[in-house]
Amino acid sequence: MNDAYSYPPQAPLGFDANAKSVKQASSELCCKLREVIATLVDTITPENATFDNVLKVLLQLENEIQLTSNLISVYALVATDTALRSAAAEAADQVSHCLIDYKASTHMFRLVDAVYQQQKRHGTLDNESRKGLIEKRRGYVRRGMALPPADSSEAQHKIGDIARRLRSIESEFMNNLDEKEHFMWLTRHELAGVPDDALSGLDIGTGELDGKLRLDLNGPDARWMLTLANSPVTRERIYLETRRVARENVPLFDEAIRLRYQSAQLLGYSSHTAYKVEVTMAKTPAVVMDLLESVHGRVTRQLPEDIQRLLELKRGDPAAQGQPNNDTILWSDVPYYTRMFEEQNYLVDQGLIAEYFPLYQTVSKMLTLFGKLFGFVFVELTNTNREPSALEQGLIWHPDVILYSVWNDEQEGGDFIGYLYLDLHPRPGKSGGAQCRPLQLGFEHPDGRRHYPSTVLITNFSKPTKGKPSLLQHSGVVLLFHELGHGMHDLSGRCKYSRFHGAETVSDFNEAPSQMLENWCWDATALGHLSGHYQTGDTLPDSVITTLLRTRVVLPAVKLMPQLRMTLFDAAVHSAAPSETGSIDVAKIYADYNELGGIKSIGDEYGYASYRHLFTSSDAVMYSYLWSKVLAMDMFDTVFKQDPLDDKAGRRYRHLVLEKGGSQDEMETLVQFLGRRPTFEAFYKSLGLN
Repeated sequence: MNDAYSYPPQAPLGFDANAKSVKQASSELCCKLREVIATLVDTITPENATFDNVLKVLLQLENEIQLTSNLISVYALVATDTALRSAAAEAADQVSHCLIDYKASTHMFRLVDAVYQQQKRHGTLDNESRKGLIEKRRGYVRRGMALPPADSSEAQHKIGDIARRLRSIESEFMNNLDEKEHFMWLTRHELAGVPDDALSGLDIGTGELDGKLRLDLNGPDARWMLTLANSPVTRERIYLETRRVARENVPLFDEAIRLRYQSAQLLGYSSHTAYKVEVTMAKTPAVVMDLLESVHGRVTRQLPEDIQRLLELKRGDPAAQGQPNNDTILWSDVPYYTRMFEEQNYLVDQGLIAEYFPLYQTVSKMLTLFGKLFGFVFVELTNTNREPSALEQGLIWHPDVILYSVWNDEQEGGDFIGYLYLDLHPRPGKSGGAQCRPLQLGFEHPDGRRHYPSTVLITNFSKPTKGKPSLLQHSGVVLLFHELGHGMHDLSGRCKYSRFHGAETVSDFNEAPSQMLENWCWDATALGHLSGHYQTGDTLPDSVITTLLRTRVVLPAVKLMPQLRMTLFDAAVHSAAPSETGSIDVAKIYADYNELGGIKSIGDEYGYASYRHLFTSSDAVMYSYLWSKVLAMDMFDTVFKQDPLDDKAGRRYRHLVLEKGGSQDEMETLVQFLGRRPTFEAFYKSLGLN
């Protein structure tokens, strides 16, 4: 290893916080925020306001705030101590409420607006600073600061109250999903068809539960059991239990929908969807619906054929004979019969494929591939024999966490880039699902020095068992590559202001870089680089790769339906107007979309209570995953399809797209990279719905 890689110019973060210190940090942050705002209001007037004495101060304050606020938010997701997680969640709420109050300052709006009007007349700013000014002003406008004077005071007060209540609801909603354990007990007989090695990782009950196996409903195990369990009754039980976790979220969901609508109305928007979409690439709900109706129409035409193929398998399945709904495809049937269809028609054995993707080795190979493609070098700091250990030094928060320092390779200059953390396994209280989040965003200090980013990948892949590593299904490989892609976006960022760094883009562009990288998991050459049998190290055989790649567009409508129904539900529930009694019938809207296309889910009345995306900033913009896929597939087909491992193309992509983050209009970024505006052709082709 190059000795230069041993001396990063910025030390890694320290994870030695406790409940008291986290609360103190949030209080100090809020005090600093209030002091800076008070000083600006007391010393600056609209007449002498400039970019340097107002906006530069605010943007630099934003840079500094996120150094603490992002770290607190991650503690709330991953800290091993319950008291610390709870304190961090409270601290994050406190910071959010302070920021809400700051955005409700009419005095600050007047100063920001004065600078905005100056720049409209005599524009002298660089592009990133101009975008920062525009977005800062827009943030105040979207809090009601530009409402007509006759309406403004009471409306602004209500909008602020709603924003604070929504923040509390979001925190409670996620707490109900992550802090409470959600599981069920099943016998080995009920789990017939699931291989013993998959069952060996499940806890075994004692006493009244003697011999039963504990299935975690938040992690990937439940989804895997739906794919493998022979009994349709068992599959339906598992599916319905996953849809019934955190039922206490139902009233919170209803209240959030109502409050979001009320806030949008106060601000002059027809719906919460109109409010959220205004600041995206799509701009209007009509443009969003054009996309969704087009996709829905193609899915609807293909879906009957897909369902018929699954139904034929179910009718011929001895385990389904004599069982309820044996002539109907349920949502709980889809993973099982999809796997069976691929096995019978394409000779795809997902269990065999998983043996070629042991988790830790696959992560290492992914980082090697990213390094070659983008010009990165990853140096692990945790897997060493040094004393004291990384955990004892406070460099990580749990023994399972892996930490890398990240550098440019020699071709890119050999300088430091930042830190990457991987927290891969589930544990009590840890956030469910998979996500990549910034611990600290990068930015430029006033003296020109850089603050380097730190980003964390949070997943819930099963832990290794005695004698066998954690193995990834191909879908897990895709997920891991996708989420690591967000990390590469963060590490590539090179912006002046943290608000634009890396993946801090508009919502309907944000997923595009990671979705584009998913294509490497469907490329024969890349799969050869990523795979290695956990016992022999052999790469995935060419014959297996060939059959796997053929399944990408098999049963395309059925595979897209889970995402489409959630997206359509999100759009509908955030566009609905309340009844005369002031309520929005969320359960009715959910029921309508839950049986979209004729796939049934009997007994699933409140599955939306587990839709964490709608309480982590994706409310009313779930369409973004489809919109971003349009951009992703166009970029891949245009630039990478001929040679996905072309490092010249990869480095160009890094500098023209990833490095820019949100510092310029995302359409401008795409045009610079593609040489034209994006088109839909590659997207529809990738879905298999032409």
